[in-house]
Amino acid sequence: MKISGIQIFPLRYQMPYPLTYARGEYNVREALLLKIQTDDPQLFGWGESAMWGGPHAVTAAVIEREIFPLIVGEDPRRPEYLWEKVFQQTYYHGRRGILMAALSGIDIALWDIFGKSAGEPLWRILGGFGRPVQTYASSGYYRHDYGLDDFATDVAAARTAGFRGYKMKIGNIREAAHQNVILDVPLRGSIENDLKRVEVAREAMGNDYLMVDATTSLSARVAMRYAQALEPLEIHWFEEPVMAEDVAGCAELARRTRIPIAGFETETGRDAFARLIDAGAIQIAQPDIVQVGGITEARKIAAYAQIRHLPITSKNYSTVVSSAACLQLLFGVPNGDYFECDQDPLPWRENLLRKPAFHVEDGMAEPTDGPGLGIDVDEQALRPWLVAL
Repeated sequence: MKISGIQIFPLRYQMPYPLTYARGEYNVREALLLKIQTDDPQLFGWGESAMWGGPHAVTAAVIEREIFPLIVGEDPRRPEYLWEKVFQQTYYHGRRGILMAALSGIDIALWDIFGKSAGEPLWRILGGFGRPVQTYASSGYYRHDYGLDDFATDVAAARTAGFRGYKMKIGNIREAAHQNVILDVPLRGSIENDLKRVEVAREAMGNDYLMVDATTSLSARVAMRYAQALEPLEIHWFEEPVMAEDVAGCAELARRTRIPIAGFETETGRDAFARLIDAGAIQIAQPDIVQVGGITEARKIAAYAQIRHLPITSKNYSTVVSSAACLQLLFGVPNGDYFECDQDPLPWRENLLRKPAFHVEDGMAEPTDGPGLGIDVDEQALRPWLVAL
């Protein structure tokens, strides 16, 4: 069996309203899917590469012009070897950032082919632990003409829908770490206003999990002010409180609060996660499977986290392809938990598949036993959102 071709599917969706967070505001959502073909027309794999905030064409060019020539003609059932081949041959300008994000989609697609060729779902191949994963609703952005009562209604609706937790944004304040560079963020407020939002969410969630996400936007000192005020509200985790590079500051924050620190979805590579874990900077390992290096890298991070007695989760805020990859990993490893379920406007969560890739019951998620990622993508369903490169 040999890799024979690749197709890129750049997607764009105009949302009905903008979403604001500490680093800016956006009213479109974008994704980049890819399909790796083999010399067997019936055997192919789907993947997704992160291109958050960047042009589709840039990530597509890295995939098509740099990575794919290194793997074409190779056996797709060797994802570990092909990952390492790409990593080593692009070492001097790769290792992190856009190249690692581009490689993530390739890697996920190769694992999809591997599972299909074996006739097994990936979660069995990745460890086969097979424990249902807790779900939580993810939203809680700042929004125009959206008061505390509106927010409370949405949080309560997520709890009624059966989610075990809710994650919301914080940190869009005047003291943000990037305040002198990113100047035009709307709805900037104060720590006090943020705390009111968190109190409203806590009341709406009752005793269920409540998580806060500062999207790498605070200094360690300001994050400590938040943590001190948030502790009485029994926050389940404080996500990306500082920039991922501030390992020492995050470790100091973790020592000073009993709120677990989750991170860093913006980080790439197992070495970076090892540094965060070794420093005590995070208590929940949270890579983004479509950015960190794909399944190959994420499962190594999961194994290292398990050695240090830490759970692993994954950012999951895009299409059903990345959702399926995320859940296959979390379901397959012994320390996987917390399946993020995006609640913001997006038509790519269910509408792209001919049949569901997973099911949720009583707030717990399980993938199907379909081979590979367990997804059957309807390519015709992609057409309304395809954009030119």
